[in-house]
Amino acid sequence: MLTGCNAESSVARDTPVPLGATPAVTAGADTTRPQFDPTVVAVLQSADDGIPRRDPPYTYAALPFGYRIESVATGLANPPAFDGAADGRIFVAEQFTGLVRVIRDGVLDPKPFFAVPDLRIEAERGFVSELGLVGLTVEPGAKPLSLLLYYSAQSPQGERKTKLVRVREQNGGGVLGETLLEVPVAPACCHIGGALTWLPDGTLLVGVGDHEQASKAQDLKSPAGKVLRITKVGLAAPDNPFSGRPEADPRVYAYGLRNPFGVAADPLGPKYVLDNGEIGFDTVYDLVPGGNYGWPGSTLRPDTVTEEPRETYLESLGVAGAVVYRGKLAAFDGDLFFCQFHRGGALHWFPISDEPFDADRILAGGCSSAVRVLGDDLYFVDYFEGTLYRITQ
Repeated sequence: MLTGCNAESSVARDTPVPLGATPAVTAGADTTRPQFDPTVVAVLQSADDGIPRRDPPYTYAALPFGYRIESVATGLANPPAFDGAADGRIFVAEQFTGLVRVIRDGVLDPKPFFAVPDLRIEAERGFVSELGLVGLTVEPGAKPLSLLLYYSAQSPQGERKTKLVRVREQNGGGVLGETLLEVPVAPACCHIGGALTWLPDGTLLVGVGDHEQASKAQDLKSPAGKVLRITKVGLAAPDNPFSGRPEADPRVYAYGLRNPFGVAADPLGPKYVLDNGEIGFDTVYDLVPGGNYGWPGSTLRPDTVTEEPRETYLESLGVAGAVVYRGKLAAFDGDLFFCQFHRGGALHWFPISDEPFDADRILAGGCSSAVRVLGDDLYFVDYFEGTLYRITQ
């Protein structure tokens, strides 16, 4: 999924094994922790500009006292995204089948909820392809239940687009509804992005990659290489930073991004975007209205972008999926979590403070594509093993 120009072979894992110190757990609980390859943990390094950066973090973190990791369900095929409904169901996207699967009470329903009809994939490239069904979110408060899906499409006439569509529940399955977003696709294959994050005001942040048209990232008339902020009907949020400017697409919230697979929004205000750089230099930024993150041209000098990075990694981690935790797991409250796709997958835990992130640590392996807060638990998915996990207490 998250490869493209910063491709690096991913590490296959066997059955999950314990990682780090073993926390106190409830009797009979599943205490296994998805494996992370310790050979990838490196010491502090410096780029040519002399700015020290970790690559990846050299700190493992034990689970806080009383917390445990449980396997929720397995049997998924390359799942890049998932979300939970108010009734407890969990909807999961499968990238290459184009299916939306449903997990109910820990059981994967053998019958798909929906199949994308115009999906375009690159079967010959296997998991290294970034095309397919890559984004999914449940629309808050919608009745009947409504999903938004983000994927690469191709018409019978061969026209290619990246699309965001609505799917409504009807008679226990999904029915295709409106198209909320279409991005024209160049002949090159990748960088379509796919992050979908709701804000408390009911608007949606959409991470759109540059579609391998790097110059589009600085073109405010193009949706490529941007974070968009749209309403539930696909229109520009009226208070967007470029609203009313004829030289700009009013849906643009931030620009100058290469391939944003992760956008996180704290319900209390702060927002973050994770961008995949070229040949490494994957970066975590504060997401600000009107922010310019410098692509193209910022890859080798990430300190020169308009917005100062929170953290930059020299090697290709494939940063993906991001969430700010708010809930009853007090040790996590207000902190940022994200996945890494490469090197076997890992769940990163960033404690938030007023200072740049200086305490990134690896909490578990297996978090390769998506992480979300459902109820009070922190869920993450292993793209390669097809397993959904949760951290609970």
